[in-house]
Amino acid sequence: MAESTDKTETNQAPTTAPEQFGITAQGAFASEDEARMLATMIGQVVRQFSRVFNLSQLDGVTVAENYAQALIELDRGYVSSHTLKPTEGSVVGVAMTPSVLREGMLKSHIVFNAQFLWPLLDDHHPDFQLAIHIVAHECAHVEVTGTYEVAFPGVLLRKRFTDIRDKVRSDVILACWDEYAATRLSAGFGEDPTEGYEESLITHMGSARQEANEAIKAYRLHSDLEKVYCEVYRVYGNLLKFAAYYLGNLAGHGEEMSLRPKFEATVAGHWFEAYFHRLDEACNAIAAQYGAWSDHSLFEDIGDIVDDMVAKGGVLCSQLQDGSLNIDIPLTPETMP
Repeated sequence: MAESTDKTETNQAPTTAPEQFGITAQGAFASEDEARMLATMIGQVVRQFSRVFNLSQLDGVTVAENYAQALIELDRGYVSSHTLKPTEGSVVGVAMTPSVLREGMLKSHIVFNAQFLWPLLDDHHPDFQLAIHIVAHECAHVEVTGTYEVAFPGVLLRKRFTDIRDKVRSDVILACWDEYAATRLSAGFGEDPTEGYEESLITHMGSARQEANEAIKAYRLHSDLEKVYCEVYRVYGNLLKFAAYYLGNLAGHGEEMSLRPKFEATVAGHWFEAYFHRLDEACNAIAAQYGAWSDHSLFEDIGDIVDDMVAKGGVLCSQLQDGSLNIDIPLTPETMP
């Protein structure tokens, strides 16, 4: 997997972004001039990053004062029941790069929360390096999505799922790989996010099992098997995703976990420890063949990890001879109301 490298002004790689791509400033900006200045600066930074990342499949960029509304209003080129919304809770979403369809072709559209990108206009601003890293990370997502699309055309946004397990498993696989790869590629640009990724992972390690157990307790009352299966799968999938952020970033920095004593002390003996190391091995194996994958088997290893976590968490799923799913949730003291 190609790592990010700095380019000197005298020996720059060519730009890869489309010769023209739209940059929209959306929302109640203080003035049109300010909106135009911010949009222009973001366009320049993205153009420069296209010398490092392959942005040939960039659809466009939106920078919005009302980030949540911009995600809702984004023209994704297809009808979806899934509403894009910012990450909330212990981790606050500041940008997203959804896949979109344009004339049947898969593209990536970057949406930024303007609140976090104003520092780009002043390279002495204390959050200037953070803003640079945010842009780098989203540009890396454009490359990662494009690379996957070349290897497995017609899968993203267009795959027909056989059942709910196939859908949620695929979502976790792609989310984990996408964040691992993007953090690995964007490491070293702008602010170092290692501390934040570590804190987020530790927080979710401490809450995931209880959150999943609460979903199962609620199931004892509502009896909706598909609902509880998706909820529990989402909890453990999110934990793996936060681990992928952390692992990809460490790999990008070339940093060993042995240099992170706080995390090592936290993960040692934790129920998540074995799954964490399995995810590290799985993502490294995928990265080692970056863009040259012959099939999807390496990615499926991530799905096996989350399946095992969900089963260990008390939700058993198996396929019957007729192809239908059997979901069983045994009674345990931890999951009784």
